[in-house]
Amino acid sequence: MLDIFRKKGKGIIDSSKAILSELIPGQKAFIQCISDDCKGIERQRLMDLGFIPGSLVEVEVRSPFRDPTAYRIKGGLIALRKNQASKIQISLVS
Repeated sequence: MLDIFRKKGKGIIDSSKAILSELIPGQKAFIQCISDDCKGIERQRLMDLGFIPGSLVEVEVRSPFRDPTAYRIKGGLIALRKNQASKIQISLVS
């Protein structure tokens, strides 16, 4: 079952519009931006938690059903649901 997640994670390397929810545990990326459809309090909360452009984020732990996932960012461990993580665009660390 983990091979499925690994293949998906490796497949986004070539994508110019990669999103945070596609990463697998152990992968690192830089935050590019938060999607325009994320507005108001939800956008502000993500930014307050450290999900701002240029921040380095790493996938730490994924729950058995892939929701939520814990991300290491700015020294903290933050859990996001898939629908929240899919609003954050990233670029992988090479």
